Amino acid sequence: MNNYIVETKELVKDFKDFKAVKGIDLKIKKGTIYGFLGPNGAGKSTTIRMLLGLVKPTSGSIKVLGKNIEIEREEILKNVGALVESPSYYAHLTAYENLEITRKILKLQKSEITRVLDFVKLSEVRNKKVKEFSLGMKQRLGIAQALMGDPELIILDEPTNGLDPSGIHEIRDLIKALPKEKGSTVIVSSHILSEIELMADEIGIIKKGELLYQGNIEELRQGNTSKILVQVSNKEEAIDLLIKRGYKIKEENEKLWVKGESLTAARLCRELVLSGYDVNYLSEEGKSLEDMFLSLTVEERVC
Repeated sequence: MNNYIVETKELVKDFKDFKAVKGIDLKIKKGTIYGFLGPNGAGKSTTIRMLLGLVKPTSGSIKVLGKNIEIEREEILKNVGALVESPSYYAHLTAYENLEITRKILKLQKSEITRVLDFVKLSEVRNKKVKEFSLGMKQRLGIAQALMGDPELIILDEPTNGLDPSGIHEIRDLIKALPKEKGSTVIVSSHILSEIELMADEIGIIKKGELLYQGNIEELRQGNTSKILVQVSNKEEAIDLLIKRGYKIKEENEKLWVKGESLTAARLCRELVLSGYDVNYLSEEGKSLEDMFLSLTVEERVC
């Protein structure tokens, strides 16, 4: 048996002439925080709705907690908590009264309300009307609702949307505590890499319905290749040498852009000098993680 709490195969969702999700294979490990990244309109929310059984796939399969969502949805959802887009609450009721409604629906003990309010640090305002809450407090209440019943899987769709830096920090700390203190698996969708980078164990990057990358952030960093600008004597001969050694070359005026796996300025300089070439200029440009994310999700790929 594999260790995936969520697994999809060739998951597709079409809306008339629009293909929102294009055959994605998600593999989300138990006990991790999985960052689901992509620009607005990339297909994140549609995918999440399919994982929850709120939207039926056009084709493909979904397993959550080892069960088929189409066949055993009710059984699955007993162990899944979710906050999709914005919290659902009654503004004229208190935090406690809102959670009491959820408690009755789920047939839980009253102590469950106290437990989740303590966890999201809203115990002191339990009797305050939600319409008087800040946006950050409302988001925490939404997470409290998702935690009712102590679910194995928690799905949070853009949980920090619209929050100020302080609110983002609070929500981030709550999310990071879930696997550590509760053993939960958390899926967090966002369009902001820097936010996910600070909490996720693994990420999936989606653009226009296609899963472009899936794995841990360190592997994405390691996949980065440096690009070095160099000016060298006997340019044409140097180009032949570098191509033979597997580097990609692009000429720019009198200089060369040299690109290669794990290439450093020191290594390139050494190779050229030991081969008898004079190096007159050398500078290194490495892509940041943000650059790589943007190149995957923003720039158009050239065929």
